[in-house]
Amino acid sequence: MRRAEIDGVTVFQRDLPGVLGASLTFGCGTRDEELDSIGLNHLVHHLLERADPYIAEKYANDTWVNETSFVAAGTPEQVAEHFTTLCSTISHLPPTDLSDAVADVDADDRDVSDIDEGVLDPWGSLLARRFGPRGHGLARWPAVDYRLFTADEIRQHVGRFFTSGNAVLTATAEAPPAMRLLLPAGPRADHDTRLAHHQSGAVWYADEVHGVALVVGSAPSVEALLLMSALKSRVDPAVQRAGIAPFAELMSEVVDGTRHELGIRISPTRARRFDAAAAAELLWAELRRLVHDGLGPADMANLEATRTAAVPPALVPTYDALAWMRPIGKLESAAHRELFGTTEHYLTDPLTEPDGLSPAAARDIMSGWLSSAMIVVPHGSRPDLPGVTHASCPSTRFVPAGDVVRPALRKRFGNKGSLVISIDAISTVDSEGNVHTVPLSQALVVERDDALWLAHVGHGCVTTISDFAHAADKLRSVLPARRIRRASET
Repeated sequence: MRRAEIDGVTVFQRDLPGVLGASLTFGCGTRDEELDSIGLNHLVHHLLERADPYIAEKYANDTWVNETSFVAAGTPEQVAEHFTTLCSTISHLPPTDLSDAVADVDADDRDVSDIDEGVLDPWGSLLARRFGPRGHGLARWPAVDYRLFTADEIRQHVGRFFTSGNAVLTATAEAPPAMRLLLPAGPRADHDTRLAHHQSGAVWYADEVHGVALVVGSAPSVEALLLMSALKSRVDPAVQRAGIAPFAELMSEVVDGTRHELGIRISPTRARRFDAAAAAELLWAELRRLVHDGLGPADMANLEATRTAAVPPALVPTYDALAWMRPIGKLESAAHRELFGTTEHYLTDPLTEPDGLSPAAARDIMSGWLSSAMIVVPHGSRPDLPGVTHASCPSTRFVPAGDVVRPALRKRFGNKGSLVISIDAISTVDSEGNVHTVPLSQALVVERDDALWLAHVGHGCVTTISDFAHAADKLRSVLPARRIRRASET
């Protein structure tokens, strides 16, 4: 692979068969936003799509948690003009008709970290708990209403992240001489990857989530992902036998060159009675068994089958339609390592261990998994998890002074609690008198149809306050407009 530079942008070139393909990757995504600017990176992406600077016949673009990328393939002339025009458009954002440009965009139309249910997703809860209201922890929360963003904010975001120093171009042949990458000048972006809540030993907590999830911190490697896949292969039949769920999901987040977050998510289905406590107990038991006993012959057979599995017939049409992107994808890891010092791993990647995944290597990789483990369950669940500390959000018996809101009349039979709106906090009081207080500086209210949730972004937790939906106007009066969010309905 050859390294070059075009207009201050690092370029990696590797001769591969087929038409010329290229990818321009920026080291910015959802994790580079702020709590009150969630969605800003996606808005920049939308403004580019609206400007339609795309020339090549084959192209795609995405914005994710860590990166924003633009891919194209075609003749050298097409590819050169495609990226030249794209960079010119970036340099001239925002458009003069900004209010018209944001009028038709859905702020929740974002692909973030495979999070399907927004605020109620257990994986999003774990990220919010671990990272707090920054970085990966932002992935749980809905976007700000795009109409609230100003032209200056967009201009500053572009000037900080969509720069020549924060971009890498990869190409499957020599980059065309006519290609110009005239982006705003700027350095490589820094990313805050600190954990907000440090822990010594495994913990579990309850939150307003649909499902159960487990996360561990692990040094980045293909082998670590394979070991977590081995855990999934053990959990799948266990939850099926128990009638809890049809399968578990493998989860992974790229953090930095020293740490990736790996885990398992178990989601309820409408056809099954979901026993969250049993799901959490199975997860923990199987993780302990894998760490203590290591990989057995059945695990190795499952891993080999996973690494060599054919594309499912239902996915073949999609797989074939994206065939033009696969040569460019072979260069993806080079761009990621240049921008982040690490890259996403896949189950089919070559092993880094020269002798394969030996029992000794597996033990070394998993040595810190039990102490870094965190498990989330829905409110009301009390799993029996030996060696795991209960660490749900603290509550008190002290009810602050303020405007006391009772449940709507039709809800009072089942809810004897209250909502207290103070000058500096919002508190929920449950039927037993337990008080959970959220400072206004840490409060976020999320609405979806008739549902209403109160989030403590510092803790990463959510409380349902739908029985107090008639107090929405009062909540809006004490919170800034950007702290009232509309969640996706999907």
